[in-house]
Amino acid sequence: MIDLHKLPLEGLRLNGTTERLELEGDVSLRDLSWSVFVLRSDADIFLEVKGQAIWQGACSRCLTPLDRPLHVESQFLGSKDPELVGRGCHTLGSQDLDVVFLPEDLLDETELVREQFELQAPMHPLCLEACQGLCPQCGKNWNKGACHCQPEAEQLPSALNKALTKALAGIKLDPQS
Repeated sequence: MIDLHKLPLEGLRLNGTTERLELEGDVSLRDLSWSVFVLRSDADIFLEVKGQAIWQGACSRCLTPLDRPLHVESQFLGSKDPELVGRGCHTLGSQDLDVVFLPEDLLDETELVREQFELQAPMHPLCLEACQGLCPQCGKNWNKGACHCQPEAEQLPSALNKALTKALAGIKLDPQS
């Protein structure tokens, strides 16, 4: 835990490693190493998180297990001022920083690192750019070959849909009336 009231003037740099860190869902990080730098900036706190790990999850189309290198480098300002947070950024010299609401006086380094890696994790990871996914009927991985399922019949418009289309065809809607 980092006590934000006891930060040295030159700031605080913490380094860490973890063999495995569980994330949301069936996703984890392996061989995680990070560096956190925390510096007081008037009433606010400058935060920098850098790290690298192996992201472990599954392809979003075919569910094949995946390992991907993941690098994180983020800088932001933590503030207790809701007005500054509401504006969303703060200019420091030539760089703009995102601002996050940080009402606590203690900061959990591991949770900060976890959050930054969660934000950088792939949303829809693919094993191959042209991944074909799974058959919705039998579940076969189409990347390993076609299955013998019959394609679903094309959905034709229902009788009600046809009747409504005919009935509404002659009606003109004039928004000015």
